[in-house]
Amino acid sequence: MQQQRRERILLSTRDQLSQFGYEGLNMRELSLIADVSTSTLYNLYQSKDTLILAALEDLLADINAVVVESGTSGLSRFLARVDAVAEQIVETPKYAEAMGKMLFSADAHDPIVQMMIGTSLSFNGEELAEMADCGELRAETDRKFLARSLSSTGWSTVLMWMKGYVALHDFKQEYVRNAISMMLPYVTQAAEARLRQRL
Repeated sequence: MQQQRRERILLSTRDQLSQFGYEGLNMRELSLIADVSTSTLYNLYQSKDTLILAALEDLLADINAVVVESGTSGLSRFLARVDAVAEQIVETPKYAEAMGKMLFSADAHDPIVQMMIGTSLSFNGEELAEMADCGELRAETDRKFLARSLSSTGWSTVLMWMKGYVALHDFKQEYVRNAISMMLPYVTQAAEARLRQRL
């Protein structure tokens, strides 16, 4: 029962952010949509930002579950994650824009920075380690640097879209191509051939 209520609240939060953005998310309205009292909503999440972070954490877990369920590893898992993130942004652009605005205006110690950038760095690091184990990454690669570069490239693409330099209908292709272009100098010859097929 509590799990269903939580899922209903977090899904409603993402839906409201997707429709109305950060400024349009109203806790009273959300409590009606999620079929919980406003006091319950505040008891569970304390503030609008806390609720948004919980909804984001839930979404990131959903994306990760899709990637894990794909049964891929190494380079294929990396590409599956890049595809899943890009598809999520295209499917829910107002939600993505609200998250981007929160991230880009946050200070370094804000929890959203750790959630969005920290999670990206962590997933990139794990996937690069797996690629190294699979022999898909060049041995001399500085994996920490590459993980940061991949995260930077992804967020730069989001920023370019938010500022109108990348159209939404081109976003996935741009996001994927940028990630692949960043990865190309660091992969083995066989992995490079696979990446070039995606360009």
